[in-house]
Amino acid sequence: MRVTFAHGLWGSTDSGKVDWMREQGWEVLPLDMRQHGWDQAAQTRVVLEAIDHHGPFDVLVGSSFGGLATANAAAQRPDLDLKLVLLAPAFGYADLIVADHGEAGLAAWEAAGAKSFHPPGWEAPVSLPWSFVERSRPLSWPAVRHPAAILHGSGDDVVPLANSQRVVGAHPHVHLEVVDDDHRLGESYEAMGRLILSLS
Repeated sequence: MRVTFAHGLWGSTDSGKVDWMREQGWEVLPLDMRQHGWDQAAQTRVVLEAIDHHGPFDVLVGSSFGGLATANAAAQRPDLDLKLVLLAPAFGYADLIVADHGEAGLAAWEAAGAKSFHPPGWEAPVSLPWSFVERSRPLSWPAVRHPAAILHGSGDDVVPLANSQRVVGAHPHVHLEVVDDDHRLGESYEAMGRLILSLS
């Protein structure tokens, strides 16, 4: 089994999900999602480079913002034989930014040109330019044309379960499995593994 792993916005290649998959004897390529930048276009590029230069893979796995990037990359390679497992994918990210910051907060971010964030567990804050928002807008709802499965926690308070349900409604071939877990899906590795195996 050969898979990619695209981590979330504040995540890293040092992931418990990667460790778990390797314990199954799988070959995992963890992607450094921030190597070209923070925004969704830059992170989609990371997944595209993995597909184009290091493939083929049995399954492309992506979590949260990395799940959205994985879906965006696959949408740009419609003729390839790709299979996706998306873990609490950040579909509708542009809408999530509005919900988190409000119109006034977004206007202040745009006027300042950048906004500072202090991710949980990080020593230093991160400054995200306004282009982070602009580049998220056209990449928030990619079409899912390949075989795909989504794993989403019923207790997710970061990306609403309704966003994954919307994707399945638009693409009935996409399988959605809902688990009793939060956004990190730390208690759902076995379910993740089953979905990966089901597509491989």
